[in-house]
Amino acid sequence: MPKMKAFFSKILSDTPEFSADAVVGLFNTNGSMQLKIPISFALTDERMRQEIDVMGISFPVEWREAMQKAHMDKIVVITQTDSKKVYLAFPGIQAYEEYTIPDAVLYEMTRRVDTANVKKKEYGQEVIENHLCVQETLLVTETNRPGEIAILRCATDLKNFPIRMDILTPTSTTRFAFENVQIKKQDPALFEVPANYMAFTNSADIMRYAKQKI
Repeated sequence: MPKMKAFFSKILSDTPEFSADAVVGLFNTNGSMQLKIPISFALTDERMRQEIDVMGISFPVEWREAMQKAHMDKIVVITQTDSKKVYLAFPGIQAYEEYTIPDAVLYEMTRRVDTANVKKKEYGQEVIENHLCVQETLLVTETNRPGEIAILRCATDLKNFPIRMDILTPTSTTRFAFENVQIKKQDPALFEVPANYMAFTNSADIMRYAKQKI
């Protein structure tokens, strides 16, 4: 999760604070969708919130129904790079796990964001969901790493926010399709775990706690 926060901070540097709903899709080289995850995002300079709707993930229906029965069908991930913490929270059972971001991971993440070279090139326009979008290719290069390519469709009426974003690799494409984009200062409470949530140190204990509440 810290890596995704770093990625967004680099790609979306013109809009450091926003919220949006998204469908994240993973496609193979033939264009077939391998995985779909609906996620709501909120971002500030140093914090990110991701709210995942388990029932919308393209996983086996039995797994999704089990998560729903356990009241764990909503998952919130809060990344706080300022406090070096990641929280995995389950609103349905009011419980969470806390993880510390190792200094080495945070250092590497910050170094890559600061030293990466980003080149943009416009190549056209298109209309998506009634938004006029500028089509851009984005080449991100780093020392001793292969370059990464992204295809962006940036909405001109949303401060050029990329409402469509394809991240290309030799074996797959990850597509972010955003909607309900709100470019504004975010409520700080979104990036904190509610005080009445119970803390756990591992997933096994949370699962046992969830079963007790069924």
